[in-house]
Amino acid sequence: METAAATTPWLSKTLHAVASTGSLRAAAAAINIHHSTLQDRLAHAEHLLGWPVRTPQGRLRLQLALAMRHLARP
Repeated sequence: METAAATTPWLSKTLHAVASTGSLRAAAAAINIHHSTLQDRLAHAEHLLGWPVRTPQGRLRLQLALAMRHLARP
C-alpha cells in the first residue's frame, strides 16, 4: 500500500473515503469528485493493490490495511 500511495497522489484520500463511507456515491461526494471518476480511480487502485476494494471482503481488507498503515506511522 505504501508503494502505491507514493506513486499515486490521490490514492490515500480516495481509499480513506471508500473505507469510511457507506456507499461509493457517498465516498465520491466526500472527496468532491464524480462517482464515475471514483470508479476509474478504484479500478486503478485495485490493479495497484492486487485485490478488489469494492467487495465486502475487499472493503474489510482495505479498512484493516488503512488502520495498520495509521498505526505504523510515528
